[in-house]
Amino acid sequence: MVYLEINKKNYNNGRPCLIDQLNNQLDRKNSKIFILFYMEGCGPCNFTRPEWSKLKNVLSNDILNNDEISIVAIDQELTSKLKNIKSEPNSFPTMRFMTNAGEIIENYEDSNILKKDRTIDSFVEWINSKTKSDNLSKSYKNLKKSYIKGGKKTRKKYGSKWSLKYKRSINCKKPKGFSQKQHCKYRRKNK
Repeated sequence: MVYLEINKKNYNNGRPCLIDQLNNQLDRKNSKIFILFYMEGCGPCNFTRPEWSKLKNVLSNDILNNDEISIVAIDQELTSKLKNIKSEPNSFPTMRFMTNAGEIIENYEDSNILKKDRTIDSFVEWINSKTKSDNLSKSYKNLKKSYIKGGKKTRKKYGSKWSLKYKRSINCKKPKGFSQKQHCKYRRKNK
């Protein structure tokens, strides 16, 4: 897999070879290119780009070891430098899957995935559907687990609202309020 981030900054710093590398990928018949066209200063683009850049770390080994697959993020001002783009995007961000020498096969918004919310999960699902790779990498599974309370399954403990000291201070002969009455009525044991 080839991951390319092409923007004005790295293009002007003597790295126009990134455009050439992408053009070479677009020329190949068997290449599969997932490309994000974004515009600087665009709110939805600023939300989508960090999610898109996570793809290089979470895709399966089948995709990572395949040189025919490219994932690209390109600034819209540099799209005119690409040779095999049949139609430039007219809204941003635009995600496209291209193959067969630059033909547009599918826009992300037109894909058949269930949830198109522009998150890492939906991008991985889309890429897997186009590359026929259903195996997610271990790093992706670990990334999902880390979002759930540090990777540990935790159970909420009910009844831990009051401290033990407070529970012991409740006078069940004269409870104050509904909560203390319920506590005394059901005689919850302090453990």
